[in-house]
Amino acid sequence: MGDNMDKNIEISMLYDIYGKLLTNRQQEIFEEYYLYNLSLREIAENKKISYQAVRDSIKASETALENFESVTHTLELREKMNKAYDLCDEADLNEQRDKLKKLLKSEDDI
Repeated sequence: MGDNMDKNIEISMLYDIYGKLLTNRQQEIFEEYYLYNLSLREIAENKKISYQAVRDSIKASETALENFESVTHTLELREKMNKAYDLCDEADLNEQRDKLKKLLKSEDDI
Protein backbone atom coordinates (compact mmCIF):
# COMPACT_ATOMS: atom_id res chain seq x y z
CA MET A 1 0.00 0.00 0.00
CA GLY A 2 2.89 2.37 0.73
CA ASP A 3 4.23 2.03 -2.82
CA ASN A 4 0.83 2.92 -4.26
CA MET A 5 0.56 5.95 -1.97
CA ASP A 6 4.09 7.05 -2.93
CA LYS A 7 3.18 6.63 -6.62
CA ASN A 8 0.02 8.73 -6.15
CA ILE A 9 2.00 11.46 -4.39
CA GLU A 10 4.63 11.47 -7.12
CA ILE A 11 2.00 11.61 -9.89
CA SER A 12 0.25 14.47 -8.08
CA MET A 13 3.54 16.35 -7.77
CA LEU A 14 4.21 15.81 -11.47
CA TYR A 15 0.72 17.11 -12.21
CA ASP A 16 1.46 20.27 -10.21
CA ILE A 17 4.45 20.88 -12.46
CA TYR A 18 3.28 19.63 -15.86
CA GLY A 19 -0.51 19.46 -15.62
CA LYS A 20 -1.09 22.40 -17.95
CA LEU A 21 0.65 20.42 -20.71
CA LEU A 22 -2.19 17.88 -20.71
CA THR A 23 -5.34 18.46 -22.76
CA ASN A 24 -8.25 20.13 -20.99
CA ARG A 25 -10.15 16.83 -21.04
CA GLN A 26 -7.19 14.95 -19.54
CA GLN A 27 -6.85 17.62 -16.84
CA GLU A 28 -10.54 17.35 -15.91
CA ILE A 29 -10.47 13.56 -15.66
CA PHE A 30 -7.13 13.55 -13.83
CA GLU A 31 -8.36 16.07 -11.26
CA GLU A 32 -11.62 14.22 -10.67
CA TYR A 33 -9.70 11.02 -10.06
CA TYR A 34 -6.66 12.23 -8.11
CA LEU A 35 -7.82 15.47 -6.47
CA TYR A 36 -11.52 14.83 -5.90
CA ASN A 37 -11.11 11.08 -5.34
CA LEU A 38 -13.96 10.05 -7.63
CA SER A 39 -14.07 6.48 -8.85
CA LEU A 40 -13.57 5.60 -12.50
CA ARG A 41 -17.25 4.70 -12.70
CA GLU A 42 -18.34 8.03 -11.18
CA ILE A 43 -16.20 9.95 -13.65
CA ALA A 44 -17.54 7.89 -16.54
CA GLU A 45 -21.12 8.65 -15.47
CA ASN A 46 -20.39 12.38 -15.01
CA LYS A 47 -18.65 12.68 -18.39
CA LYS A 48 -21.05 10.28 -20.13
CA ILE A 49 -18.15 8.20 -21.42
CA SER A 50 -17.13 4.61 -20.88
CA TYR A 51 -15.27 3.32 -17.87
CA GLN A 52 -12.50 2.20 -20.23
CA ALA A 53 -12.21 5.70 -21.73
CA VAL A 54 -11.70 7.14 -18.24
CA ARG A 55 -9.11 4.52 -17.40
CA ASP A 56 -7.29 5.10 -20.70
CA SER A 57 -7.27 8.86 -20.13
CA ILE A 58 -5.79 8.51 -16.65
CA LYS A 59 -3.12 6.07 -17.85
CA ALA A 60 -2.26 8.34 -20.80
CA SER A 61 -1.99 11.33 -18.45
CA GLU A 62 0.26 9.44 -16.03
CA THR A 63 2.50 8.32 -18.89
CA ALA A 64 2.68 11.85 -20.31
CA LEU A 65 3.58 13.34 -16.92
CA GLU A 66 6.30 10.74 -16.39
CA ASN A 67 7.65 11.40 -19.89
CA PHE A 68 7.77 15.15 -19.27
CA GLU A 69 9.77 14.51 -16.10
CA SER A 70 12.15 12.12 -17.86
CA VAL A 71 13.01 14.90 -20.32
CA THR A 72 13.12 17.96 -18.06
CA HIS A 73 13.92 16.51 -14.59
CA THR A 74 12.11 19.44 -12.96
CA LEU A 75 10.76 17.42 -10.02
CA GLU A 76 14.19 15.89 -9.46
CA LEU A 77 15.76 19.35 -9.46
CA ARG A 78 13.09 20.66 -7.07
CA GLU A 79 13.85 17.82 -4.65
CA LYS A 80 17.59 18.57 -4.82
CA MET A 81 16.92 22.24 -4.16
CA ASN A 82 14.78 21.37 -1.12
CA LYS A 83 17.63 19.26 0.24
CA ALA A 84 20.02 22.16 -0.42
CA TYR A 85 17.78 24.54 1.53
CA ASP A 86 17.68 22.07 4.41
CA LEU A 87 21.48 21.93 4.43
CA CYS A 88 21.66 25.72 4.63
CA ASP A 89 19.74 25.58 7.90
CA GLU A 90 22.39 23.40 9.54
CA ALA A 91 25.19 24.88 11.67
CA ASP A 92 28.57 23.89 10.16
CA LEU A 93 28.47 25.82 6.88
CA ASN A 94 31.86 24.62 5.56
CA GLU A 95 30.86 21.00 5.87
CA GLN A 96 27.42 21.76 4.48
CA ARG A 97 28.90 23.60 1.50
CA ASP A 98 30.78 20.43 0.54
CA LYS A 99 27.61 18.36 0.94
CA LEU A 100 25.74 20.90 -1.16
CA LYS A 101 28.31 20.70 -3.96
CA LYS A 102 28.01 16.89 -4.00
CA LEU A 103 24.22 17.06 -3.94
CA LEU A 104 23.92 19.48 -6.83
CA LYS A 105 26.54 17.72 -8.93
CA SER A 106 24.89 15.22 -11.21
CA GLU A 107 26.36 12.60 -13.50
CA ASP A 108 23.84 13.63 -16.15
CA ASP A 109 24.46 17.37 -15.65
CA ILE A 110 20.76 18.13 -15.57
